[in-house]
Amino acid sequence: MRALSRGIVSVTLLSGILAGGGVAQTTYPNIKVTGRLQEQFYYFDNQAYAAQVGPQSNVFTRRARIEARGNISENVSIYIQPSFEGGRSLSSVTTTCTSTEVPVGGGTPTITCRTTGRSGLRLRDAYIDVRFSKEASKSGLYLRAGQEKRPYSRYELTSSTNLPSIERGAGQGLLARASNDLFGSAGFLSHDVGASVRLEHKLDELRLITVKLGAYNGQGESLNDVNDKKSFGARATAAVTQKIDVGGSWFAHDGIVTADGVPDSSFTNHAWGVDAQYGKTGDEGLFALVEYLQGKDASPAKLQIRGIQGLAAYNVRMTSPTSWLYAVEPFARVDLADPDTDADDNGATTLTAGLGLYMSSRAWLRIAYERQSFQAEGAASVSGVRSMLAVSF
Repeated sequence: MRALSRGIVSVTLLSGILAGGGVAQTTYPNIKVTGRLQEQFYYFDNQAYAAQVGPQSNVFTRRARIEARGNISENVSIYIQPSFEGGRSLSSVTTTCTSTEVPVGGGTPTITCRTTGRSGLRLRDAYIDVRFSKEASKSGLYLRAGQEKRPYSRYELTSSTNLPSIERGAGQGLLARASNDLFGSAGFLSHDVGASVRLEHKLDELRLITVKLGAYNGQGESLNDVNDKKSFGARATAAVTQKIDVGGSWFAHDGIVTADGVPDSSFTNHAWGVDAQYGKTGDEGLFALVEYLQGKDASPAKLQIRGIQGLAAYNVRMTSPTSWLYAVEPFARVDLADPDTDADDNGATTLTAGLGLYMSSRAWLRIAYERQSFQAEGAASVSGVRSMLAVSF
């Protein structure tokens, strides 16, 4: 009987071990679905620029994104992020109808209508990553192909999931004169289609050095190449301490411009930038980011543009375990943008100061006062409030 009991116990333990091993074993593919939803409101005294910025007040869906990420195999991963953007206006939508000739022998002509304009559905990130080194290696080499953000500007590359300043650029309701707007319109920021290689080296468990090189179509989000040339970008970052990270970027953007009535398909403009960051967004305590950007715009004149951006936030966690308020986070931003450094009266300054109220680490409300002023003599400034209620899941 004792031998039988010991046998039953042994079989039970062995079954548990095997079952535990089966649970712990990674299976492929494994995909995780996440997302974010951000609802924004603003009111600005922007009547002087109504033709350029639209209404004084607006409520719209800033971002509604579903993200799918995961591993196809041990060394191959994917990331796909469609976005349902709000803020369309009736003037941006056009319906065109055409009719065929009357069929031979009589009858009714066919009428075909096509609606064009701004669409709320966009494809943002969509790429495949291949890792050429073991996961436990101190150094890792990756190949990425698809659509991603160009490797330029730390502020642009900082995720909008929990961005303290609400906007990186001026945002709806203000003139598109912030640094992010200038360098975006010059072709250095945001999404593009191409491929990149990335080298990561661990200094220790918390510090990393990253170098990235990429080649892109240069036309922007979901667009094909137009001139058989490519845009090239490079970025390097290094964690000096567990809290402080520094970086630098360079980008060469190609395109087609028309000068004196003649298209120039070999056009290329360049930009570079340096940046530093303290802490991480949403973490308790101080988060700060500052960067300097300089380059040429995407016009035939290649005007020199310049941007200085600074952002700071301080996250204070609540001590009461039963409080609906998880944390409060005062924040401030300053942005100095110059679309032509050779001119003395065309710069713009955007200032933001506000407070973030966290209901949890994944739900928050931000309210901010914003002011945009211009260097040009007699130019009216714009000021008002912007708020955002957002969740991530």
